[in-house]
Amino acid sequence: MPVWEVQSGLARHLLYENPQQIVACAFNPEGNIVACGGFDRAITFWNPVTGEEIRKFGSHSSPVWDIVFGSDGRELVSCGLSDDVRLWDVGRGDMTWNNEGEKGYLSVSFGPSGKTVAYGSRQGNAGVLDATDGRSIAELIGLDNPVGDVTFSPSGRLLAAGTDDNTIYLWNTDRYQRVAMLEGHSHYVNGVGFSPDETLLVSGSHDKTIGIWDIVGQRRLKTLNGHEDVVLRVAFSPDGTLIASISWDGTVRLWGVARE
Repeated sequence: MPVWEVQSGLARHLLYENPQQIVACAFNPEGNIVACGGFDRAITFWNPVTGEEIRKFGSHSSPVWDIVFGSDGRELVSCGLSDDVRLWDVGRGDMTWNNEGEKGYLSVSFGPSGKTVAYGSRQGNAGVLDATDGRSIAELIGLDNPVGDVTFSPSGRLLAAGTDDNTIYLWNTDRYQRVAMLEGHSHYVNGVGFSPDETLLVSGSHDKTIGIWDIVGQRRLKTLNGHEDVVLRVAFSPDGTLIASISWDGTVRLWGVARE
């Protein structure tokens, strides 16, 4: 699990002394903690500057498949490949609640307000939970394939999901009505991410490509080629000038975003 220096492209630290199958990682909002999870079924906190382990807590009954900090860094949500969604109090290091509705999840996302948590399941469902107690707020029906990734837009106005039917779905979060279907990938959509200004959406796919989409116009603006295998996760930098992608080809790539 390398921690990379963006400007030089050099690995500053290699976390974990022994090789682990790490599936998910996330920075806290301050950038001074990295949380990681995977086949060891635990969540481990690291100092990204020193590379030192801070602590470890929690234990899913299956591999940890996704983890995300809340906007204030005090809470963290995780999901297990074959079990549940769990909300953790980072300060106390204990679980606040868990939701077992789907019996297996692939993705979670914290709403910017800290009041909601979205999920994507292996069974092909996406939904929204109350971050206070884990109860279901909305079930986003009509998805017949596993939901590989879900994410809220920076304002929380939109929710996006990438699915195994090669499609990206967009919902508003006022009434959780579907507002768009973005089609163009030829294989599973594994990762989705909004630009900071919410005008663009980036996607990563099993077809080895990255898509950049105009949200208002609901069209693909550009296809980025270069990865030699499945593209798993994608993300915009906080200033919106870079896109990061990670692939089964063993590389992390940074792409410049041109504004016209």
